[in-house]
Amino acid sequence: MESDSHLKSIAMLKDVIAGKTYDAVAAEHGVTRTAVERRIKGVALKLSREVGIDGLNEDGLAFVQRLRKCGASVLSALERYTPTLSRDSPAGRILTDQDIELAARRTRARGSCPRRDIALFYMLLSTGARPLEIARLEVRDYLCIDGSVREESVMRAEVAINRHARPLFFASHKAICSIDDYLADRLRHDFGTGAAAATACYRGLDPYSRLFLTEAGTPFDIVSYGEAGQTRFLCRGILDTYRKIFRRIGIEGLSALNVRRTVAARLLERGAAEDQIGEVLGISELKSVRDLLPNVRRPLHLVVRELV
Repeated sequence: MESDSHLKSIAMLKDVIAGKTYDAVAAEHGVTRTAVERRIKGVALKLSREVGIDGLNEDGLAFVQRLRKCGASVLSALERYTPTLSRDSPAGRILTDQDIELAARRTRARGSCPRRDIALFYMLLSTGARPLEIARLEVRDYLCIDGSVREESVMRAEVAINRHARPLFFASHKAICSIDDYLADRLRHDFGTGAAAATACYRGLDPYSRLFLTEAGTPFDIVSYGEAGQTRFLCRGILDTYRKIFRRIGIEGLSALNVRRTVAARLLERGAAEDQIGEVLGISELKSVRDLLPNVRRPLHLVVRELV
């Protein structure tokens, strides 16, 4: 049986294919525009992987115009789609300490740019930021002018996917060490230095250069797309880089989404409230936060036993 949430996501996808804007669909369902986009892309991705959509690959799922152009194929795929969802479906794999240790070891050993790749991995795991947001971050978001780490920083509005500023913490020793090691390597290769190289400010790095660069030392290319007045952004370079990192790690099912689920689960274990988890991850809807969390519900007859 399909859950109400999944049925709603399918309805949203059909509405968008029919020509309705994300904003219009969001207003009808009482959710945010970002939530609509995330839901329909999730359904489209499952269709693409489990059924197949004629004339559309996974890269094309990011573009609403392509979804509409292939609307007949998408609707045909929906008719052939037999979901296996249930209300008790697990939220997805949560990485254990052993998984993380293995992932870090393999990234160092197998990465084509190991210092950067391990820093990117720990960046995702310690902040829960989305890949596009990580690609947008600048040196000044991580470092103070004297070169010290900004433990309590800010995910600037122009960096955040939802265009709302939120707290950004660099409070993980492993993440800090890996990013510091990568930045030192950048300095040795004269990547992103500019006029700052002649001073001690920001460790000699240009504060407005991107925090993470390609192997060639250039910023990851970010392109805009979407309908008039609804500009969206895509960074294939950072997505491809993370896919390669996950592939080299070799843990089944590992993805950026699984890492975000791990972050959410770890925050929950430490006593963070759902709204606090949402604040860290940049999610305003508590329902979307709960979708990331592992199912820890126990039968009611067990939780009420011996209350006093």
